[in-house]
Amino acid sequence: MSRITLRTLLQGAGEASMRDLARRWCKEPPPDVASRDVLLRACTAAMEDAVRVERRMLELPRKLLDLLDTFLAEPGAARTVQALFQAHGKSFKSRFDLEASLAALQREGFLFPSKDRKWTSMDAPCWAVPGELADCVIGMRQRESSIKDVITLQGFLDARYFRDRGAADAKAAEHARKIYKMYLMEASILSRLGKLPPRVRKVVDAALLHHGGIMPLSELEKEVDSEDLPDAELLKKCLEDSMTGTVGPMDMARFGIQPEANALIVFHEVILVALRDHASRNHPAVAEMLTCGVDLTTNAARFLRELSKTKVQFTTEGELFKASQKRIAGLLLPVPGGLLNGEAVLDLLFRFCLHRRLVDRRGERSLRPTEQGAEFERAPLQQQLKDMLAFAVEERGLPGEHFHQARIRRVFLRLLRRADPEQWQEIQFLPFLARNAYLSQLDTHRAEDFFAARFQGGGYVPTETLQQLERNLLVWIKRRLFPLGVVDIGMRDGRPVAMRLTRLGAELLEAEPAAKVGGTRSTVIVNPDFELLLFPGDDLHEAVHVFDRFAKRIKSDHVHQFRLERETVQAGIADGIGLAQILQELNDRARAPLPQNVLYSLEEWAGKAPY
Repeated sequence: MSRITLRTLLQGAGEASMRDLARRWCKEPPPDVASRDVLLRACTAAMEDAVRVERRMLELPRKLLDLLDTFLAEPGAARTVQALFQAHGKSFKSRFDLEASLAALQREGFLFPSKDRKWTSMDAPCWAVPGELADCVIGMRQRESSIKDVITLQGFLDARYFRDRGAADAKAAEHARKIYKMYLMEASILSRLGKLPPRVRKVVDAALLHHGGIMPLSELEKEVDSEDLPDAELLKKCLEDSMTGTVGPMDMARFGIQPEANALIVFHEVILVALRDHASRNHPAVAEMLTCGVDLTTNAARFLRELSKTKVQFTTEGELFKASQKRIAGLLLPVPGGLLNGEAVLDLLFRFCLHRRLVDRRGERSLRPTEQGAEFERAPLQQQLKDMLAFAVEERGLPGEHFHQARIRRVFLRLLRRADPEQWQEIQFLPFLARNAYLSQLDTHRAEDFFAARFQGGGYVPTETLQQLERNLLVWIKRRLFPLGVVDIGMRDGRPVAMRLTRLGAELLEAEPAAKVGGTRSTVIVNPDFELLLFPGDDLHEAVHVFDRFAKRIKSDHVHQFRLERETVQAGIADGIGLAQILQELNDRARAPLPQNVLYSLEEWAGKAPY
């Protein structure tokens, strides 16, 4: 769709408005006696000058620049106020705030009201960016997308063969799409990789499997014997000729990432196919499986109950006293494999509860559950897990630059959502892909603006490398997604080597309704000695979550073992589960009738429960 020219937008504008626009855009505004056409030509030329446009955009507040971007994202660079408010109203206090921002962009000469019938209507006024200015900004951003040009096949082809021909060359654009589609075919990618010289292929394989396809050349000697080491020029020629990658610098400092003077880069599209092919032929050997299930939500309930029963105090710095930390940590279910110790679990729960206002700091520096805390305990399991996952995505307490890590985590969850539940894959496979996908779609302007303030303060040096981006994401997976039960961890020789999406994780990420996969229900045996043996079914996590509310968990294995106790039953009733619901859970799942002494004791304990 064609854009609206500046001349069209300024039809009917007075000379005073034209002169004001020229003063804002032109370095040397035309004299006051200049005609309307002279003023229009001068403004148009300024809007087509990339240096001038970039300088003026840097002067815009972030809020106005974001609003301008919503127009540039549209094919015609035009939007009605109504459509704009419906799509982005949450970014403004009110419609009046939106209209004030539009007027501010008009005063700056970036936006103008349009009367073109293609976009406007009687009840929906329309605004548009002049076509000359929109083309200049979009072209400028395409030229600046150096990261995408280096790490993606699409960007490499575009930069090398098609970009200089101009966006208006429709034949060039169509040819670019066909060429990219041909090179993107999986069989073609594997064939091109297979035809690489053996020495080069050895280096590429090392880069793929150990570095996720982006390897500093300084690491070459660690990966390949010096006798077989090809030089950088040979690597670059072979990779570019085969359209599988390139060799060159990665100037990432302005985005808060340590730069690489020279790196071997396999294109993102090639990495995806190569790693998938490797995974199909090489299944990770898992000697021991670690799984958490819903233990973290159970621990959250235990923490809140302990706060309601006993007086837990905190220091002047807002931290729990060491004695309280040790006591409460001893009440929590441990995380298998030692990936998170008891005090680390407690610290995570404490910060989550504070963030969600589930606990309140009251007089005498003591903690008590809030009304929201009581509601959280009674909420469905899926809601509890979603709240905890949302907190984990935005958490700042783990290694890495939060600006990048929070965004990479979201990319990782999107990739994980597509994985097959309960299928093992090498533990670095998805983190590598998430990092590369994030870099390929990095909002370079937003990142550069964010880190520019730090550089202006002086003394700031990026510390996170491209390799550390992936490693820090892996730390988050082990310490947050695994305790949440979203993934299982596979161990070999005492170290994590594989992971898989759990059924619980698939349901949480809304990729698959886990409880509906097989149709079998978890069952329970209730013994006269008050022992409960819970046998797994497709709704095991829901069952464990409910049983944790009124029974004491003794053991978690293929069969979960619980014990009914007066204190746990009364605590569950106090939390709102009710005797009727307890009996219903036990009777509906029981493989045999409940023993009479168990029924009698439950009724007695419920009658004496503290309401």
